[in-house]
Amino acid sequence: MRVAFQMDENINFEIDTTFALIKEAQRRKHRVFVYAPSNLALKLNQPIALAQKVSVDDCGFTSKENVAINLNEMNIIFIRQDPPFNMRYITTTYILEKTRALVINNPTEMRNCPEKLITSLFPELIPPTLITENISMIRDFYYDYRDIILKPLYSYGGSDVIRIQNENTIQVVVELMIAKHECPVIAQAFCKNLEKDKRILLMDGQLIGVMKRVPRISGEIRTNLRLGASFEQAETNSRDDEICNKIGPELKKRGLIFVGIDIVDDFLLEINTTSPTGVVYINKLYNISLEKDLWDVFEEKASNHIHQPSL
Repeated sequence: MRVAFQMDENINFEIDTTFALIKEAQRRKHRVFVYAPSNLALKLNQPIALAQKVSVDDCGFTSKENVAINLNEMNIIFIRQDPPFNMRYITTTYILEKTRALVINNPTEMRNCPEKLITSLFPELIPPTLITENISMIRDFYYDYRDIILKPLYSYGGSDVIRIQNENTIQVVVELMIAKHECPVIAQAFCKNLEKDKRILLMDGQLIGVMKRVPRISGEIRTNLRLGASFEQAETNSRDDEICNKIGPELKKRGLIFVGIDIVDDFLLEINTTSPTGVVYINKLYNISLEKDLWDVFEEKASNHIHQPSL
């Protein structure tokens, strides 16, 4: 197969899920191409990219051959760049809708399902939540719960996640957040039991891996691995299973094949549809190779893929 990865240029080869997927693709004798989102284009209504054909070892890329590729000639295209969800991000989804290849994940549904908004499909699973730019609404929400989290709706990785326990800080925090990120703010009742923080990976709607995330320092509310949180083995409980069973069929229906979800204090916080991470950490914890299981599904999906052309 010919497979392309739309990805960030700088990755950590030791822990990045994208690199694990690339290594497994090479092991299966697939031809692998990588390109940055800025090198994607629509030329004469054909999706193309200025890419590099790559070979890898355990430490990184061993060779790079510059090549222009027609994405219609790919079997699978992986969207593996980090958010934020902005107009550049949205434009890539418009272009990738033009390709005949299987895109992981479905670009239309990735655009329709931002990570902090898709959870609204399951209101019974999430903490009390408000999404708005209106400061008075946020202040009223604070009065209801007295301990809330504020974060930009379209950011990622724990960026500018702030706990509010004093109404006097709301005005300035919200104003700065909106000015910086140019998007609404999501406010949620604070989930106090941070020791019950899990990252769960789903493949085609089914749970395939779980780990516990532990904040880097005492008092830190963010458990993002990119911010230095540690990871430990974990088992799912009945609430985790309930969440996965409820969201799994919807994710599968939408073509969101490989997804990571964040559960804190038995609440679903986010559904990561763009470049979910955690494969390498879970492999280390349980001495497994999740990328092999993922590729079994990717290959099956690609062989059965029927392109539905976009306008």
